[in-house]
Parts: sequence; structure tokens; C-alpha cells
Amino acid sequence: MKTRIAYIISQYPEFHETFVAREVEALCQKSADLRIFSLKTPGREEQNLYPDHLRFVEYSPFLVSARLIAANCIELARSPRRYFRALLWILNSHASHPMEMFKALAAFPKTVLFAHSMRGHFDAVHAHWATIPSAMAVVVKILTGIGISFTAHAWDIFLSPRQLLREKITQAKGVVTCTEYNVEYLQNVCEENEKDKIHRNYHGLDFASFSKSIVQSEPFSPLRIIAVGRLVEQKGFSYLLRSLEILAKKGVAVQLVIIGEGPLRGALTEESRTIPAPCSVEFAGRLSHRETIERMVSSHVMVAPSVIAGDGDRDGIPNVILEAMACGLSVIGTAVSGIPEVVKDGVTGYLVSSGDPDRLATAIEKIALNRDESKKLGSAGRAFVHRMFDIEKNIEEFIGLLESFHGTGRI
Repeated sequence: MKTRIAYIISQYPEFHETFVAREVEALCQKSADLRIFSLKTPGREEQNLYPDHLRFVEYSPFLVSARLIAANCIELARSPRRYFRALLWILNSHASHPMEMFKALAAFPKTVLFAHSMRGHFDAVHAHWATIPSAMAVVVKILTGIGISFTAHAWDIFLSPRQLLREKITQAKGVVTCTEYNVEYLQNVCEENEKDKIHRNYHGLDFASFSKSIVQSEPFSPLRIIAVGRLVEQKGFSYLLRSLEILAKKGVAVQLVIIGEGPLRGALTEESRTIPAPCSVEFAGRLSHRETIERMVSSHVMVAPSVIAGDGDRDGIPNVILEAMACGLSVIGTAVSGIPEVVKDGVTGYLVSSGDPDRLATAIEKIALNRDESKKLGSAGRAFVHRMFDIEKNIEEFIGLLESFHGTGRI
């Protein structure tokens, strides 16, 4: 008998969460009995990202709706003890974190509606992100008794209060995360007897979606660099711009394209104006996934200059690194979080210390002056991601984890 699995996600689909969409698509290809419960309804542009997926997504109505009120009344009448126990769990577990408590309380009536829909129809609940979705999975567990698990990614781990993370791990049957670095961090957070709940499962790529880089590598042509990500502190783009200023003064020609939007757009644009020829910077804004891959295959190298932000936020393994490697690009990354698990210094790319524009400039110059070596690194990176990040292999591993967590039949 197939396991019927419900996903709880803050919003599906979401523009930046291509890895979740790939996981969903792979599960669908394997005819998994899956339904997604999305706490927020995306705008029309994001709904159109994966139109074929919308048939198995359930969105909550707005907070004031007859359907929402009816479901809460029914669940309260069915078991007042469970209803108030779920509410008290939010209040007690989030007592020291008022903002998280406010978000959880706002999501509570929606989650009660979802729990009402799930009861009797699903065998397991899996949440994506260790923040509100995993908290709401706990609410569903209390209301229905359905076992839960969740996937933790990056910022949701490092910005979550440790006590709250520990409580969610205790409530879950198992936890999946996408880097060894995250596994070690979560095992340091959880109770000693719960360390074996934490499992690494790398995100997978569908390699049919990626073409190999077509750009020619003439030794004296400008080096084409691509960098992709939200324009926020932890992406480290300011250090990349400073490295270009160093290279420009040495006469190394670089054409940098930065894809993404974010709150630092104005500051980064202003900073880029100080970079002299022969270097140039283009801020391409937010592009679709297809357009981003097209820009990748016309580039020589991907640079991911990630840093740990002042509030502790950091990347896991940025998916754009994996996608660049799948396109055969050499990659320069920083020794932050899970990046060293894929950027092997001198093997699949160059690894430099974070927040150091001088070392970043040195690595870029090395690639600019030795294009043949860059091609070797790109080929090695492409082979590495084919071996370690194949969607078919990794989704089978993920399915196996869910089956072991929930002790149910085939998903």
C-alpha cells in the first residue's frame, strides 16, 4: 500500500525555491501520493512557474472565511483537549520569541483547516523549512496524531532559536537536511539520544535541463563571471565588487553579471560605479530559471563569495553552484557552511576564505590567466555533481528516509 504524504510549505511555488520544485516533480514522476498544503497563496507570476503542479496544491483561504471558521469550530468540538493543547504548544514553545509566536498564531487557524482536510487521508506529514512550516506540522501532529518529519535548509536553521529547533526535532520522527555541515550543527542542537534522527540528503539536479557552457576561452578576452543570488549581506557580493576593483588596477579584464534582486541593490550599484575599466558590472535583476541557465552557459566562471552575515545567517550549498557545475563552469567559492563539500580547492574549483577581496581577486586572476585549467576544473565539477547530485538517485534516498521515518509502505 502506498504511503499518502502531505507537505506543509510556507508558499508553493516560490521563485527562489527551485530545489523544492525539483523534489516535487521527481516525486510526481514516481507517482507518489502527494498533496501540498501551502500556508500562503503566491502571486500569479509565481503560480505560473510550475502550472502542472497546481492540481495537487491546496491553499488556505484568508483568515476570515466561512470555510476556515467552520473547520476550526469542527476541530474544537471534536476534541477541545487536542485543540487547546496545540495552541498551548505554540504559546509555551515560542514564549521567548514573540515574533515567531505571532507568526505561528497567525498560521494556526489555517493549519487547523489543513489538519481537518488531512485526517484520515494521509499517513505522514513532511514540512519544508525548520521555521513556521515545521511548527505547523507539530500542530497537525497534536490535532490528528499523524507522524511528522521536516527538511531544514540554511537560514531557517541558523536564525532559529536553538531551543525551538530542539523542540521541533523532538516532535519529529526524522529530519532531513542538505549538507553535512547542517547535520553537524543540528546534532549539536538536539538531545544526545536524538542525533540519529538527523540525515543528510543532497538536493538533486535534473541534468537534462542543463547545457554545457558554450563560451569560447580565448586567453586575452575578458573573463565572463556570473554571480547569482538575492542581494543580501550573506551573499558577499560587496567583496566580489571590491575584488574587481583590485583586478581592474592590475589590468585584468572582467565582465561580471549579477543576477538577483534584494535590499542591497542600491548600495551595490553605487559601489560598482567606482570600478574602472577594463572591468564592468551588469546587474541583470531577477531572471527566470531558464534565463539564468542561459546566462550561465555564456559565462566562464561562477563566483559565490558567501559570508556569514552579522545576524548569523548563511548559505547552505547554494543551488546555483551546483547548476553552474552542471553547465561545466569552474567555480570560485568561500569556505562557508556547506560550500567546501562541493567546491574542492584545485579539483572542482577554487576555495578562498570569506570576506577577503584580495584572495578572491587572486583566484579570479588565476582563472583569467589559465583558461585551460579553468576548463579542467569545470569538467571535474560537472562529473562531481553528476555523481553526487543526480535527482533520480537522491530522490530515491529521500523516499527511503521518509519510509524509514514513518514506518509505512512505499511512497
